[in-house]
Amino acid sequence: MNNYNKYQLPKDYYRLPFCRPTGGPKMASENLGEFLTGNKIQNSPYSINMLREVYCQVLCQVTLTKVEAHTLGTHIKYGYHNNWIIDNLPGASVGVMGSGQHQTHYAGGFPIGFIAQDTKETFVYNHVNIVLEYHNPEGKDGHRVVGFAVEPMSINQQYQGGYVWDGESSEGFTKPLESCVANQHMDRGAITSFQKVAPDETIIYTYDVTWKYSETAWASRWDVYLSEDHMVPAQVHWYSITNSILVVLFLSLLVVSILVRNLRRDIAGYNAMAALTEEEKEEEAEESGWKLVHADVFRPPMSSPMMYCIMVGSGAQIGLCGFVTICLSAVGFLSPARRGSLMTATLVFYMLCGCLAGYVSSRLYKSFRGRQWQLCTLLTATAFPGLCFATFIFFNTILAFFRSTASVPFLDLVIVAAMWCCVSIPLVFLGAYFGYKAESIEEDESGEAKSWEGSCCQ
Repeated sequence: MNNYNKYQLPKDYYRLPFCRPTGGPKMASENLGEFLTGNKIQNSPYSINMLREVYCQVLCQVTLTKVEAHTLGTHIKYGYHNNWIIDNLPGASVGVMGSGQHQTHYAGGFPIGFIAQDTKETFVYNHVNIVLEYHNPEGKDGHRVVGFAVEPMSINQQYQGGYVWDGESSEGFTKPLESCVANQHMDRGAITSFQKVAPDETIIYTYDVTWKYSETAWASRWDVYLSEDHMVPAQVHWYSITNSILVVLFLSLLVVSILVRNLRRDIAGYNAMAALTEEEKEEEAEESGWKLVHADVFRPPMSSPMMYCIMVGSGAQIGLCGFVTICLSAVGFLSPARRGSLMTATLVFYMLCGCLAGYVSSRLYKSFRGRQWQLCTLLTATAFPGLCFATFIFFNTILAFFRSTASVPFLDLVIVAAMWCCVSIPLVFLGAYFGYKAESIEEDESGEAKSWEGSCCQ
């Protein structure tokens, strides 16, 4: 899959003039969460075997047409990246950003090509050094892949002796290339000319495979991807933490200063009233300050009390869903190694939490002396999810128009709609049933809540 480095418009990898596998690309079996997040996985023509080194292997040859050259150049100009995976590990990018130094970036894949700053010519990365790290589990036979990185290079590949390959016969796979050295991996420093992107230009795609032993255990191979030190420099990370702490302290001090000032004024007023005689107290009997709040704790809103109940119920549903998802992720049940599991779990938990949304909104609406409880329950089940689903459909239509791989197939949209109508909505009504059966929320035994008992809610 090709990912746009600036905008969220990923494209199909084989939309560009790259090498295709024998029999054409095939889609891997995926779950609902992978489709909703746009993670569409296809096979590739690269042949990789455990601990088998590959030196400058010819993959295929492509002669660019005018349309293909324009399409490839446009994607390079817009900063599209290739996203590869091996054994469910995303490929890290090696030695692309640094000049001479091998820097590793564990997010965002590796770029398709680059544009020369002086001549503004476009070049494509037609050679990749695939670096794989393996580990031997103690007491077990075999090896496990624990690291995957890609070092892209642009090389104007030519066959030795002026040989020209037709791109179809098998002879081109065995003929030596001028830039390749037998039994040696490609070195970036030995490149003399880059592969330009232009109409009628012939591109020879090649690759190397390097195996390295690593002490990283298979269970902790994802740690390097989850560590923020590899994505954000440590200095920037600490600057962000310090800035957040200072902002929180400043706002906290501001709120505390306002509260202390108001409390001192109210307490001074109450102390002054305590020193008055009984006659003076009766004249100053009108309540002021913080005492005015106690009568409004359970008073229904003056406008749209039903909408208030719906929003509180939906918020409780989202809050519980997020809390459960975070807890399960923290203990390792929703590992990033299982692609799409986080999205699937979030969707399932949100539907199951529909009981809480119906219960909270119905009980709060009952406390407000509401009468249209059927409408309140129906809106609790459909208002927020319906708005999110409509927004999702709108953006999915735009992605499908641009032929982006992030667009969700129609069948998966039907599955989500069926889960919403057949699971989430009935659970909301079930929670509302128990909410209306429960007793109303009251303030205390002093009877002060009766001050709004005659209020009218719709």
